[in-house]
Amino acid sequence: MHSRRDAVKTLAGVAIAAPFLHLRPARAADAQSITLAYPADVPSWDPIAASSLLTISLFKCVFDKPMNIMPDLSFGPSVVSGYKFLDNAGKILELEFRPGVTFHNGDPLTADDFKFTFFDRLKADNTLTLNGSWSIINKVEVPSPLKAIVHFDIPFVTAPQLMADSSAYIMPRAYFEKVGRAGFMEKPIGSGPYRVVDYQRDSRIVLEAYDKHWAGPAKIKNVTFQIIKDTSARIAAVQSGQVDFAHNLPVREVSRLGAIAGLAGSLHTINNVVLIHMVNKGIYQDRNLRLAMHHAIDKDTLLKAFFGGQGEALSMWSGVGMPANDPTYKFPYDQAKAKALLAASGYGPDKPAKIEFTTFNGVFPNDFDLSRAIVQMWKNVGIDANLSVMEITKYAEMARNDRLEAPVLGSWFNASGDPNVYSGTILDPNKRFAVWRSNDIPPRLDPLLVEVDYAKRIAGYKEFDKWAIEQGYAVPLLQGTATVVHAKRVNYVPFKNGWILPYYWTATA
Repeated sequence: MHSRRDAVKTLAGVAIAAPFLHLRPARAADAQSITLAYPADVPSWDPIAASSLLTISLFKCVFDKPMNIMPDLSFGPSVVSGYKFLDNAGKILELEFRPGVTFHNGDPLTADDFKFTFFDRLKADNTLTLNGSWSIINKVEVPSPLKAIVHFDIPFVTAPQLMADSSAYIMPRAYFEKVGRAGFMEKPIGSGPYRVVDYQRDSRIVLEAYDKHWAGPAKIKNVTFQIIKDTSARIAAVQSGQVDFAHNLPVREVSRLGAIAGLAGSLHTINNVVLIHMVNKGIYQDRNLRLAMHHAIDKDTLLKAFFGGQGEALSMWSGVGMPANDPTYKFPYDQAKAKALLAASGYGPDKPAKIEFTTFNGVFPNDFDLSRAIVQMWKNVGIDANLSVMEITKYAEMARNDRLEAPVLGSWFNASGDPNVYSGTILDPNKRFAVWRSNDIPPRLDPLLVEVDYAKRIAGYKEFDKWAIEQGYAVPLLQGTATVVHAKRVNYVPFKNGWILPYYWTATA
C-alpha cells in the first residue's frame, strides 16, 4: 500500500494541586515500575466509542489494533499478520490473523472479534467513533477463525493503514456480550501489552504487563498514569520526583527541567498540525474575514516564541517530505492584505470585526499561550477576539453534533502524512471529525476518497488542499513539537506521531 497514517484528537483530566506534590518525598526508583503525569483520562473504557490524541496512547496500552505503526512511522503487522486485496478496485480485503493471540482473560482473539468490532457493533450503534471511517463496510465474512474477508461499498485502498489508526481497537466479542457494555466499562480487557488492574476516574490508571502478549511481555511491568490536567502540576510532579515522566509542557520548562540532576528533556517534532478549525456559521461565513484571520498570523514568530524554532510553519496540511506537500505554495503573513480584506467587508479601525475564539489549556504544548498571541495578532489588523477555554470532552461532543459556534485552536495528528487523514477527514462533511461543513466540498473531495491510482490521488489532494486553504475553511499553522521531561533512568522511546507507549521503553532502578 501507499501510506501509513495516524490521526487524532484529545481529552482532559483533573489536576493535582502542585503545592501538595512538593511536600511529598520522592519515590524510590524501581526498574519494574514507572509513573507518568498524564494530561488526560479516557472518556470511557469503550475504545471504539470515542478517541482523541491523548487517549490513543492510553487505549493502545490495553487494546491491540489490527495493524501497527512503529516509532519511526513504519507500517506493519499487529494481530493481523498479513493482508491482500482480492480485487483491483480496493473493495474486497482479506485479512490473516496471527495465531495464538489472546485477550487478557485468556480467550483467543479471532477474526470473529474483528467482525464484532468493525461490523456488528457499528451496525447496532452508529454513534461510535469507529463509524466515522468504517461505516462503508458492507459485510465481513469469516471463513475460518484466522481469516476475515471485508467487503466495502466503495474503494477503500487505505483500509489497512487506517487499521493502525484512530479508534481501530479490536474488542473481545464473547466477554463483551457476556458482561454487557456497562460491565465492560467496569472491568475492561483487551489483547494489548498491559491490562488494567486499577482505575480511578480523573485520578489514576494502573496497568500491569500482560505476560502472554503476542509480541512478548513489556520490560516495564507496572505503569501508572496519574491524571494531572494542569500543566504547572505536571511540572511540579516531575521536578519533585513524584512521577518519572511528564509531557505537553512549555518548551522553556523542558530546557529548565532538563538541566536538573536526574532529569532529561526532549524536544522532537511530530507529524501533526496545529490548526484553527473554522465554522460555517454566523460572522465566519464571510470569506474575507476568514482569510484576514489567516493572513494576520505570523507563524514564524509563533514557532520561535513557543517552540524554540522546532518544527515548521505551515501553509498546507502537508509539511516538507509529506506526500501532498507543494513547496511552491505559500500562504503569506501579510497585515496589509488582512486589513484590505476586512475593509472590503466593512470593518476598520472604528469598526473592528468582533469574534469568539476557543482554545484548550494544556491539551497540547502552549495551546493557551499560542491562542493569546494569535488574538493579539488579530487585534493588530482590526479583529477583536474574545478568547475562551473549552474542555476537550465538551469540544469532542459539540464537534460531533455540529454545535460549535466559533473557531477552535486544535491539533490534528497523522502518522504518515497521507492527505486522506488531513483534508480527507477533517474537511469531509460526512465524517464526524469535520468542523467546517459546506456543500461545495463533496464534489471536489469525494472523487479523491475513492481514487485507486496513487499518483492521481496525491495530485488531486494537492489541488484540493490549496483550494480549501484559499477558501479559509481551516487555518494550518505549525507542525507540532513533543515536549517531554523524564527521569534519566527511563529510556524513553519517542514516536514520530506523538504516541506515549511505555511498552517500548526500559527503566533502571
